[in-house]
Amino acid sequence: MQLFAYIVAKHYSISLSEVYIMSEGIFKQSLSWALAMNEEERLEQKRQDVSSSTGSEVVEFDYTFLEMEED
Repeated sequence: MQLFAYIVAKHYSISLSEVYIMSEGIFKQSLSWALAMNEEERLEQKRQDVSSSTGSEVVEFDYTFLEMEED
């Protein structure tokens, strides 16, 4: 639990005391966003590493629009 509190505090640049007084719902949502952003940063770093080692640019395709329902 302390690790998750630290992740939230670091991501939002707040103190651990502020994290500990959050409601459970706010804490869970904040943790979800912090973890998601950490993962995005990790993936971006990986793309940059691949790009710099091969000399080629890595292009990611986004097909989420195919999952959207039409009105």
